Formats: sequence, C-alpha cells, structure tokens
Amino acid sequence: MNGAAAVWPIWGHQPAVAMLLQAVASDRVRHAYLFAGPEGVGKTAIALAMARALGCLAPIRPGLPCGECRSCRKIERGVHPDVQTFGLDSQIAAGSKSTGKNTTLTIETIRALTSTAVLRPIESRWRVIIVDDAELMQETAQEALLKSLEEPPPFAVIILLANDAEILLPTIRSRCQLVELALVPRSVIETGLLGRGVEQTRAHEIAGAASGSPGWAIRAVASPKMVGERVEAIERAVTWVRASQFERVATAFRLGDSFTKRRLIVYRDMEVVLGVWRDALLLKTGLPDAVTFPVVASELSDSVDRWQLRSIHAALRSVRQCIADLEANVRPRLAIESMVLQWPNP
Repeated sequence: MNGAAAVWPIWGHQPAVAMLLQAVASDRVRHAYLFAGPEGVGKTAIALAMARALGCLAPIRPGLPCGECRSCRKIERGVHPDVQTFGLDSQIAAGSKSTGKNTTLTIETIRALTSTAVLRPIESRWRVIIVDDAELMQETAQEALLKSLEEPPPFAVIILLANDAEILLPTIRSRCQLVELALVPRSVIETGLLGRGVEQTRAHEIAGAASGSPGWAIRAVASPKMVGERVEAIERAVTWVRASQFERVATAFRLGDSFTKRRLIVYRDMEVVLGVWRDALLLKTGLPDAVTFPVVASELSDSVDRWQLRSIHAALRSVRQCIADLEANVRPRLAIESMVLQWPNP
C-alpha cells in the first residue's frame, strides 16, 4: 500500500471515521467502543483501520497509518500479537466446551478475552481487542466482560461489533462509546468497486444489489451467483409490494408455510423487502439518488406518488415488526400476514 492510499480504507461512514481518526490523532482514545450496524456494513473494516492507526510505527500524520511498516502489515495479515479478535469463529477454532451449536459467545470465550486484555502490548503502545458477534454474548458472558469495561488497563482498547446494540445489556452499552453505522449509499459502493478494478457495468450491478453492504459487495465480486440470487430477491420483493391485496396475502401464506425449512432465505427476503420500503420512503421524500435498489425507482415511482408518507412509514414499521415477531417465534404465517395487511393499497 503506498502512502497516498494509506488513509483509512473505508467506504462511506465519513463522520464516524473522522471522529475515530481525531480521537487517535489527539490521543483521546476511549477504552471501549461499540460499533453497531447491519451485517456487512463495515464494522470490522473500521475496527481494523483503527487498530492500524493505533499501532502504526511510521504514521503519515497523527491518526493516518502508513500501511507499509511492520505493524501495519501484520495487522493486515491478522498476525499482530497486540491485536486479537474474539467471536464465533475464534470460539469454534479454540474448541469451545459449550454443549450447544456455537450460536452464542460463551463465558469461557469472554474469560479468555479478559485474560488477554490485561497483558501489556508486545510491539506497540496499545492492545486492541475486537469482539465480533458481540450481541451473541450469553448474559453471563456479558457480565464477565463488565469488569474489563469498568476497570480497563490503560493500554487496552476493546471494540465490540454488533448488528443490533439494543440486544446487549444496558450496563455494557453505557460503558462503551457507541458508533452507529448506517447502510452505505449505492454510489459509494460502486466507486469503491471501481477503485478495486471492477469493470464499470459489473460494479454498477453489484452496487445495485448490495443493499448498502460494502462487505457483501466485496464478496460478490468473486461470486456471480450471489449477485444473481440477490437480484432475484429484489425482483420478488418489488413484485410482492406491487401485487394486489389478495396476492400479497397469498405470498405471505407461502412464505409462512415454508419458514421452518427455509428460515434463512425467508429472513433474507424480509431484509430485502425492508430495503424496498426504505427506498420508497426516500423516493417519497425527494431523495431518488439515495435509493439502495435502482429497480425501486423505476418500478414503484407511480405507486409511491399515490401513497401517503404516513402509509409508507407504517409499511416500513410493519416489516421491522414482522422480523422481530419471527425472531420471537410468533407463528410465521400470522406474523407475515399481519405485516402485508398494513401495507398501503397497491
């Protein structure tokens, strides 16, 4: 990485990056952060960028890592002794003693984390601990983490990564500086892909299907199948939103009946439907350039013109409530039918 490219390599999130960069540059780093936002939005990328900024041996200027020194290269390869990541992957690799299916972070994993956090850094001034999947910590694990958050060593920075910060205990949230990360605009993702050498037409297609997720877009570059599946999901969602009331309910029944066997697919489809209604809201408020899915602007603009703003808000809330109901084990058919009955007439 040359000097010119060594600025934090983040797609979007300028306010969050500027705040964190300034904290490093002014030596006012907090000892606990909580990066919260949707899956694939860039939480890990920002955490590693901050680790490089804290550990760089020859920064371009305060807060801006060189990307070329031994420390920067080690962090890039994931082998720096002062930067550790704990999460489901590390828990599985360590051979968790949990009798479950490794769907939560156990107290054993957090004890290993806290034991690491008190060790003085070997090669740099800071020890950076990144906790992936933080919202999956068992309650006992969160309680075990509290002591490290309440009395952190002066050289430790603990960064929690969570899709939903509200799932964490209030005592955990209150001891961290919250950094909320929103979905990234399609144009920013497209520019990032072009910078990686992706051809213009393909970059445009991937960015349009990425749902605001840079992480998904980067993975999709190597997997045309991912793009095809997402495009199909977007088309299904738009067709569902445009359908008659009868067809909407019929689709709700089909999804509800298939939920047990196709749980992950249904959840992904629901997230895309959420994105469609979010785009409808942006169109209604006069922000067509901010939509995530270009097809929404081309196929739903007439409907959006007819719908009232409060009706679109209600539809958006209904999808969020449906996802929450499904996670709470409400009967799938009932949850999804209740959702579509709150959508405005097509």
